[in-house]
Amino acid sequence: MAQISEESFLSDDLLRQLISVGSVDLLVGIPSCDAKDNVAQVVKAVEEGLLRNFRRERIALIHVDETSRNGSGALQPSASANSGIESLRTFRWITAKTDSTAVPGSSLRTILLAADLLHAKGCAVIDASAESSNPAWVEALLAPVYREQFDFVAPLYSRHRFDGLLTRNLLYPFCRTLYGKPMRELRATEFAFSGRLANHCLAQADWEHEGLQGTPEMWMAVTALSNSFRCCQTYLGPKPRVGPSAAAGFVDAIRQTINGLFWCMENTSSYWLNGPAPEPLRTIGPDHQLTSEPIRVNRKRLFQMYSSGVAELSQILGTILDPTTHQELVRLATLDESVFRMSDALWVRTVYEFASAYHRSVINRDHLVQAFVPIYRGRACSFLLQHRYSESDELEAHIESLCHEFEQQKASFIERWNTKGQGAS
Repeated sequence: MAQISEESFLSDDLLRQLISVGSVDLLVGIPSCDAKDNVAQVVKAVEEGLLRNFRRERIALIHVDETSRNGSGALQPSASANSGIESLRTFRWITAKTDSTAVPGSSLRTILLAADLLHAKGCAVIDASAESSNPAWVEALLAPVYREQFDFVAPLYSRHRFDGLLTRNLLYPFCRTLYGKPMRELRATEFAFSGRLANHCLAQADWEHEGLQGTPEMWMAVTALSNSFRCCQTYLGPKPRVGPSAAAGFVDAIRQTINGLFWCMENTSSYWLNGPAPEPLRTIGPDHQLTSEPIRVNRKRLFQMYSSGVAELSQILGTILDPTTHQELVRLATLDESVFRMSDALWVRTVYEFASAYHRSVINRDHLVQAFVPIYRGRACSFLLQHRYSESDELEAHIESLCHEFEQQKASFIERWNTKGQGAS
């Protein structure tokens, strides 16, 4: 059992529920945050998937309800009544209520602790807001862990060409270059893991650090990639686009992701600085697909926010970036939006210079992350302009080329990383 004070973190009621369950083979965690989450739909899909594919296993579901004023409330579904299928062994339902003002990352921590206390061999997390969840997800996520002894299973989705821009342009190529494994979705709300990885994460985690709190799922993926854990990825299907309310938190989400990425990079530097050899990642199903639903994106607005951001933050950018990089970003900001392009080489150089500046703490790290946001907007605008009419193969070829650019500049990044001193070089 992990060396962590779960008694002080878990409520007395939750501990009593866990103790009454005993041990299980499989655990599924369903975090939800408010009443609009379609908890009942997800629960139904999860139950059906478990009962169709794991009838002989001891199973528990834990609903982590982050209560708000209009809290979703505890659900008590009956597994035996779902689709007329009955479990042949234990099937228990657990509800954990947490305050909506609780520390971010507490939902995943609760699920990890439950997996550890229940000695679960495999665990999946499926967010209650996943409108496209279906019973097939359960087997796709849990089977590699439970039947093939993988330690971490990341999802793969069908996406629109205009969706997942931060993932395509930064998270995937950057982490593939550092950790040597091509995991596509590092910040996902659906994933699975082994009891062994859960125990390791509980023992290693700095749960009070905001870098982990903002992106606990990405931290767990990076932990698996940078240690001796078996990882794979499995196709789930279309990834629903976020609604207007979720989109309103776009800037905060970008800041959390960048801060979490750089913090993970800092904490795992002893691994990636040693130059792990690239290796394939077991992929179950297609590793990339495009959907064709109509989506409108305001590229003009993205470019305007890039241009104004570069102008307003010019002094800060000057302390973070090399003069040539800074000057080129400023020059691009003066162009007309129709001819604007941020090259892969410039984008990668900028990312690496920001990462190095974060490592050396050349300025307050929160300010550094904030200064990165307009640069990302410029890259997103450029990517959208370039791929307005691209097919799947053309888009994938560009992502592969971007990965190679990250790899080509890695040596100079490591040299910069190891250079002592403050400020831009």
